[in-house]
Amino acid sequence: MNRRHLVSLCLVAFAVMAVALGWMVKEMQGPEVPVTELVTGRPKKASRVTSPGAVAAVATAPTKTESAADRDLAAELLEDLQHPEAVPGEALLSFKNEAALEAFKARAAKEGLIIVSIDPKLLTARVRYKNVQDLQREVTANAQDYTHAGANWNARIPGLPQQPSKDTANAGGMQPFQSQGLDFIGAPVNRTGWGAGVTVAVLDSGVVDHPSLQGISITHLDLVNDGQEFHGHGTAMTSLITGSDEKVSGVAPAAKILDVRVADPQGASNTSLLSSGIVQAVDAGAKVINISLGSTQGSPVLDQAVAYAISRGAVIIAAAGNEQANMLSYPAALPGVVSVGAVDASGRQAWFSNSGQGLSLVAPGVGIVSAYTSNKLVIGSGTSQATAIVSGVAAYLAGRGYQPANIPTVLIRSARPTGAATTAVGAGIVRIP
Repeated sequence: MNRRHLVSLCLVAFAVMAVALGWMVKEMQGPEVPVTELVTGRPKKASRVTSPGAVAAVATAPTKTESAADRDLAAELLEDLQHPEAVPGEALLSFKNEAALEAFKARAAKEGLIIVSIDPKLLTARVRYKNVQDLQREVTANAQDYTHAGANWNARIPGLPQQPSKDTANAGGMQPFQSQGLDFIGAPVNRTGWGAGVTVAVLDSGVVDHPSLQGISITHLDLVNDGQEFHGHGTAMTSLITGSDEKVSGVAPAAKILDVRVADPQGASNTSLLSSGIVQAVDAGAKVINISLGSTQGSPVLDQAVAYAISRGAVIIAAAGNEQANMLSYPAALPGVVSVGAVDASGRQAWFSNSGQGLSLVAPGVGIVSAYTSNKLVIGSGTSQATAIVSGVAAYLAGRGYQPANIPTVLIRSARPTGAATTAVGAGIVRIP
């Protein structure tokens, strides 16, 4: 065989080997799979409209570098945003560190996101989005920077359900106090100096001037800042804590009030405002924080704010809610929070008062007289009123030198048992120790 024939045979052999190797690689990779639409790595579901502005499911295909954890983060976010209690068009994002938050601030606009507010203590950003795909893309691409990405949940001043003709959910108490109910909890007539040196933060709809609040030290902090007239609920709660006249007499008239406005004229708030309000109240020196509103949904951001307050020596008193439900509102449902239900003038659980595991105690909450806007007095009912009364007692205890960390225990131990289930009344009715 001459040299030319040998070269030809070698070239043929190499060609055969190349074809064989190509076939082997293809078999090792497996057959091609047609790409189907996915929602952050899960099979696409039908769109679900749960409220005006609710976000429909968005189809996105995961990239080659997208991990399962990235897909889970984005998928959980999308699920949150579809919930009827989510603030439409908003999300609440939490970051691992300050650098991650700063990096997000620098790129947010380019990603189509509008920053509504930043909380540097909580490392959170409240954002608005026009296209949920922009938000998904941001969270997926930068998943390593996040600790949480979820909805900004609605929170609200609780209203009252219609009175049932037959109350099967609880004791059905309806007898009104037609006062502040202070005799009922063992408060003496002379409470001069009660709450002196203690700042009580009222996270609510804002506080306006009222004859019952004359002479009370009130500092205002408006987180809503919408320029509108205030809902009267915040003024009512403040009067029950520290009212200073005969018509509306608060439990601790010598306490200072930090008015933290987190609810608008319709009584609406959200997790972001509430969480930031807690942090700012603590930083301003509040030792007692009254929250006579709540949300049906929990949030890691709210958890963090509550933990921040407790770790810095503040006690949070929060309303259980008025939905006649077997669950507590948030933050009342959180560990470490003093959760308050309502009773009527006969000591029965109020017909509207929520029940649930972890309820701390109850207080007067049916037919309670309080201040309101336009120099009015009103008679109202709710776990809101009961919460404000307990906050007044907490301010009294703090003024006597009790450490806020010990106040929940003192409140529970001094409560008057009613014989009802602890899920309905907790330890019992609040009493002045």
